[in-house]
Amino acid sequence: MRRWLLLLLVASIPKPSAFAQLGVRHSAFQVDALPPAVPAAAPSPEFPLRVHVFQVRWGGLTYRNHGYGTANLLDGTTTQGFDFGFECDRAFVENRGPDETYQARWKKQPYALEILTADLDGKHQQPCKLQIALERHPFDPGNQVRFIHGVSSSLRVRWSDPDFAYEVRAPDYPVQFHVVDTQRREGPNDDVGWGTANLFDPATNAPRQGASFQYECNYGFMPNSQLQTYYQGHWVEPGSKLEILMQRPGSDKVDKCVLQVSLQPQPYPERAMAVPASPASPAGAPAFSQRSQVNP
Repeated sequence: MRRWLLLLLVASIPKPSAFAQLGVRHSAFQVDALPPAVPAAAPSPEFPLRVHVFQVRWGGLTYRNHGYGTANLLDGTTTQGFDFGFECDRAFVENRGPDETYQARWKKQPYALEILTADLDGKHQQPCKLQIALERHPFDPGNQVRFIHGVSSSLRVRWSDPDFAYEVRAPDYPVQFHVVDTQRREGPNDDVGWGTANLFDPATNAPRQGASFQYECNYGFMPNSQLQTYYQGHWVEPGSKLEILMQRPGSDKVDKCVLQVSLQPQPYPERAMAVPASPASPAGAPAFSQRSQVNP
């Protein structure tokens, strides 16, 4: 009888392939000791584009790393900023020097890129696919906000790329909601998040004010990575519930999320590296880049 029960128990343990189907490796509680990859030094004609990674955060395990960041795409004639999420065998570092780049190519234009990474010794090269959301402006050291928090994934559920701000103008969403900082927790069905933001409502033309918020939505989202950008929103309940538009990286899908908002009398300070003048703010709106600098 005991032998029969033991055999039944062993047979019920999921195999590694079953874990893979769930997006969780059988080594899910072993900390990853692999160093992150670096830009491949040997030129490859299959990767004609260049990507400069400004910042990247990641978390994960051996052969399953995921994260997000900001970068510029350089195609020889133009420079295009973008936010990205990824899940690759190995994480990778940001570009340290101003002229350092990753070799890149389109995987699904304009929603996915591959960059070419390499081990520290340069012997093994490997591509990493980035799910991207294009920005209206390129990044530079004076036009980006530092990501404060790392990746908050328990790795017990499949990693879900965070959403970013949807930047195509939507007249029905006139409220400018600039997310200063936010954290999220992934659940089996929804993401739960909270954070701080600065809000400008053209309907009232009142001065910019701070807002703390929390939410439970199908997709979580990231802070605004550029100083003059914001999430477009409209009031579901004026002063307390705000619906925002979000861009899902890797596709043209636009998501929506309703936030519980608590307005504050003063705006929150940015954690920025510099404070340039905003080149394009709507009439009557304060330039989100014109604020006091706070060292990260």
